[in-house]
Amino acid sequence: MTQEEVDKAISEIPVGSKLQLIKSNGDIIEVVLASHDTSASEKQEYGSVVVPALPSALIVQGGRWGTYRLEIQDIIKIARIG
Repeated sequence: MTQEEVDKAISEIPVGSKLQLIKSNGDIIEVVLASHDTSASEKQEYGSVVVPALPSALIVQGGRWGTYRLEIQDIIKIARIG
């Protein structure tokens, strides 16, 4: 999916809703939407510390991982289930 497709798909879904995502590797996972922000972040340098650039991602909560990012390029389909 593209960032525009994801933004359109989640725009009407309230934060805290349960989603089912189909990933490009065939996995089907159930997560909770944590944010509508899907933007990427640029590389940041703070002296000797370098934070790498992060691609566009969906911020979700789920399972034993807590809150985490799922890269948009890895998502094929988004469905609201709760």
